[in-house]
Amino acid sequence: MIEIRKIKTKEELESANKIARNSITDGVDAPTHILYNKEGDIVGLWSLAIPLVLGWSHPEKFKKIDSIYCNEALAALMDEKGCQRFYIACDKHSPYYRHMDKFGYHSLNWAPSLFYKNLR
Repeated sequence: MIEIRKIKTKEELESANKIARNSITDGVDAPTHILYNKEGDIVGLWSLAIPLVLGWSHPEKFKKIDSIYCNEALAALMDEKGCQRFYIACDKHSPYYRHMDKFGYHSLNWAPSLFYKNLR
């Protein structure tokens, strides 16, 4: 049986972050919940509040200068929301992919697929 508990204290968050840092290839950034096994060991982390940006831009009508402006606006909006870090999805076939580092983004160096689930 797995017990799922919301992280409520600074100590729990620090413990969760330490575990995530020790397992960076499989870790979770900004964990919100800790998963415990029946022995009381931490066996997993969930983050249910990571800000993730998904976007689309018109291939002919959205100009290079627009992307520079929008990148700055996006950073300002996320900062306004109190985010210290946010994630943005960018497929390898995107014309922006090779420029992400110039925009100040850092690659996670993983290639997971992103899925969604309709709840209604």
